[in-house]
Formats: sequence, C-alpha cells, structure tokens
Amino acid sequence: MLVMYRMDEEERASPIAYLERWQLHNELFGDNVEFLGVLEDHGVFRMVIQQKAIEGKPATLHEINHFFTHSGWKRFFTHDEVAYFDPERQVVISDTHRGNIILMADGLLAPIDLRVQPLSGALLDYVVKACRD
Repeated sequence: MLVMYRMDEEERASPIAYLERWQLHNELFGDNVEFLGVLEDHGVFRMVIQQKAIEGKPATLHEINHFFTHSGWKRFFTHDEVAYFDPERQVVISDTHRGNIILMADGLLAPIDLRVQPLSGALLDYVVKACRD
C-alpha cells in the first residue's frame, strides 16, 4: 500500500514501487531486506522477500512516537492513521503500529515492515502543510 495517493489513484504500490520501498527502508534504517523472487499461487503473483529475524517485544506507541519525532520526523495523520514525514529527505512513513516496530534488548527500536514512500509535487505540498497544521 502507498502512504499517500490521490483519490483517483490506486492505493496499492506497483511491483517496482514495492521494491523501491524496501530499498529505501534499507537505506533509512540500516536493514538488509532482500528480494528473493516471485511465486505464483493460483494465478496470483507474490513477491518474496527475506528479512533477518528481530528478537524483542512490540514498542509502545509512546516509544514509537519518540523514536521518530526525536529523529526529526514530523507526525501527521493520513487515511485515519499516524504517519511521519522527513522534511530533509522528503519521505513519508506509515503503518507504524506496535507490531511493526520492535523494542530490542539493547533498547533500540527496529522497524520491520513500514510503508515508505518518497514524495514530490502536490503530494509533497500537502504533507508539508499537514505537518504545519
């Protein structure tokens, strides 16, 4: 799923956008998610990725918010969920619920399955304004 999209657009990411999302996720969070291939399941194609296992427990909503806002991300709401915007990189992130951010034994947080999307044009303008409101 995309973080931001226009009302007349598909909300699901294309296969290329999905792979670009994981590449950006790797860059932003120092992860090493790998694309392994594509499987067909009853006429439906699925992309297969591999991500290292993370041991820990789900972070609290307070810990998640602190993690992002103290790293320069701006919090806003989109499609009835919390999202974060990095104004420097012009990137948005959503799907930041407790099951997608793990608190590890060393006290660090590990994002494991966030929606990451670079922005430009009118969508970027919209998010910049939303973060000021």
